[in-house]
Amino acid sequence: MPPPTTLLGIAGAALGLSDQKLWAHDSPLRDIKVSVLMNIVPGHARDMWTLLKIKGNKMERSPYMRELLFSVSYTLIYSGSEELLKQLEQAFKDPAYALSLGREDELLSIGEVAIEAMNIGESYFRGTVLPGDIRQMQIRPVLKSGICFEPPLVETLPLGFELDKKRLRQPRNPVTLSFLPLELEIEIPDLPAYQCQGRNYVWINS
Repeated sequence: MPPPTTLLGIAGAALGLSDQKLWAHDSPLRDIKVSVLMNIVPGHARDMWTLLKIKGNKMERSPYMRELLFSVSYTLIYSGSEELLKQLEQAFKDPAYALSLGREDELLSIGEVAIEAMNIGESYFRGTVLPGDIRQMQIRPVLKSGICFEPPLVETLPLGFELDKKRLRQPRNPVTLSFLPLELEIEIPDLPAYQCQGRNYVWINS
């Protein structure tokens, strides 16, 4: 699933924001909250690449495994001022730049755009991203017969970037995030949640 910086980057591309404006301290998206829901289980594949590393006067080959996902479908959720949400609604319908999940060959196709009221949800989660390390949380797995799933992925990722003098991005505000598979549902008591299309989520970057 896309991390918070990718979700912000998608919104920035739709609005036509440059990297400098997107990650500036006065960015139009500085107060926006983001979340994501996985709609279907994607197909998986791995592709081995060879990277050439130059050390001194020598070139070394290093294998690199790239994970490929097929037929992905996500619900991207944004929260902000009414004015900003209306701007995003129009931008997603007619984006200024091509939208992608990160790489230039990961283009997005927008299915539906809507502004909805936030509804209070329940503390049951699956196929979403949670702030924090679920290995250190009091969780209750919802067990079902014949369930098969990959374990949740826990990563430390930035909530934003800063551009240095060479306009290279430097990560800032690193946080721990837990990526839950769609097949596994867990209950986290006392974790406030919201609901979208019958699915529960929390804000990743709040």
